[in-house]
Amino acid sequence: MKMNSKWLLLSLSVLLTACATGPVTVPITVQSDPLGSHVIYKLPSTAEGVSGDWVYLGKTPIDLRQVVDGDELKKAQAFRVKVFKDGFNDQVRDWSEDEIEAAIEEKGHIFWNPKLVPNGS
Repeated sequence: MKMNSKWLLLSLSVLLTACATGPVTVPITVQSDPLGSHVIYKLPSTAEGVSGDWVYLGKTPIDLRQVVDGDELKKAQAFRVKVFKDGFNDQVRDWSEDEIEAAIEEKGHIFWNPKLVPNGS
């Protein structure tokens, strides 16, 4: 398993540093409290007025490999994930390119387990 995560890290590093990258696979695991929360992501751009589109990943718990455009990932200010559920405040987290690489090297994937706070409605 350790060899597999090193291979993923090497592959992601090569793809992120190439001039014209193709698809990049980002391994991501999201839990939540409560489970059954919706998970979406986007690649917000550093360009003025460009925010990127949200992409639906599913309901927690999720454990998947999301294919993203390597050029967009390289240009993005972050890989942004939002977890939300009716009756709770949304939770948002950003990963930089370096944080993605570090997470894959350490754990083999991006991992997040947000605790959603009731919004009082």
